[in-house]
Amino acid sequence: MTLRAKTPPNTTSNNLASRNGQEEASIVGLHVADVDAYAMQAVKGSTTGKVVGRMKINRRSFIISAASAGTGNLGSTHLRRSDSDFVLHEGSLNPDAFSVVPVVGDGKWIWRKPPQDGSIGYLEPRKFEVTTGITFRGEGYASDIWASTVAPLQFLEQKVVDFKIETKGCDAKLLRLNETAAQLLLHAGQIQAGQVVSAIAKYRMKLSKDYRGFSKDSFPLDQTPPPRRKRGRDGPPVGDLRFSKRTLGSSPGISLRDKELKELSNELGTKGHPWDLAKKYYDWVWDNISAVCGKYTSVKHAIKNRRGDCEEKASVFIALCRAAGIPARLVWVPSHNWAEIGLYDHEGKPHWIPIHTAAYSWFGWTGVHEVVLQKGDRVYIKARKKSIRLIDDWYRFRGKRPKMYYSMTVQPLPSEAGGDPGPGRREKLKSGRWTVGGGTRGRNSTRHQ
Repeated sequence: MTLRAKTPPNTTSNNLASRNGQEEASIVGLHVADVDAYAMQAVKGSTTGKVVGRMKINRRSFIISAASAGTGNLGSTHLRRSDSDFVLHEGSLNPDAFSVVPVVGDGKWIWRKPPQDGSIGYLEPRKFEVTTGITFRGEGYASDIWASTVAPLQFLEQKVVDFKIETKGCDAKLLRLNETAAQLLLHAGQIQAGQVVSAIAKYRMKLSKDYRGFSKDSFPLDQTPPPRRKRGRDGPPVGDLRFSKRTLGSSPGISLRDKELKELSNELGTKGHPWDLAKKYYDWVWDNISAVCGKYTSVKHAIKNRRGDCEEKASVFIALCRAAGIPARLVWVPSHNWAEIGLYDHEGKPHWIPIHTAAYSWFGWTGVHEVVLQKGDRVYIKARKKSIRLIDDWYRFRGKRPKMYYSMTVQPLPSEAGGDPGPGRREKLKSGRWTVGGGTRGRNSTRHQ
């Protein structure tokens, strides 16, 4: 499919707008239910005088999904010498996601209980600025530099209001990996000693709390998926209302084949109403998995040793649900995880329902504003020919290793000039760890509790 840029306002070019060496794009309405989406297309060729227009594209081609790290070109790749003269370096930095300390809501910014006035839906939206970026500083000559980091998408509780990518000495794009996961992808043909190369994605978002008033009575016992919807010969694309197979089988670090999981699943039972089963699994995790922070292990290890952090707890819950035939997936926010289960209502409409098995203890709702980095726990990376659980910070290059920095900030904004932006500031350090603070820029912060 050929993509053609619309002419941006106040420009003389037919399809490109030059703006101080920055690549800009607007992404509006990114949710997978949208048929049309706005996306950024990286400008090919030299990184000087480059910009993109506003693109209206089909959802299935959203964010140039045919591209992949390590194949093709985002920009020029003029090499000073043969690739055979250089050694290929490749590596990754694991995501930070292991909060366990229980959080007590203040009743305002973080709910203690659901609304008592009958309000349901995605409530109390707040504005946030979010940036995610990659920066290299040359320590010597290096070539064919690829790097990636996680990039948030839009969900029902997370609206993207504005989006742009700023680059220096490289090309970059937002690459959608599946319906619920994406990465910022950078490519630079070469880098010299002392040269700085960077790509920074900047968002403006509205985040909402989630209370849709679900209960057992909202869903039937029979969870047979609805029939696949067929597209008419000349009709528009139709969405598949059935839950993905990725949410029912094993995934990296969440194996359904382990003896420990099978024995626990048989002990707790897999028959009954899915809401009751999910509540039973939720209670078991809270009552039996002791909170211990550390690098992610596995569902098998967490069940056998009865300990783990938020990622192990959510993963055990997800594995139990999947073993009972209940679709379930991981939700990743800065330094924390929870789970979602998928249930069909009485009209056959699918719903993803949040279940919190660490830090927050909410079942069926979310009473806090958190930036969702990724949903799902099985993401296939074509360039690496493997599936991963959470999108890590990845790099590859030839020659002298540059200094690498991966950054991300989440900054709440006041609803009115001079107002209190409230808590929710997050910052990803060079070590990959996250810190948390109040709403003021630059305020000292502590680790996510």
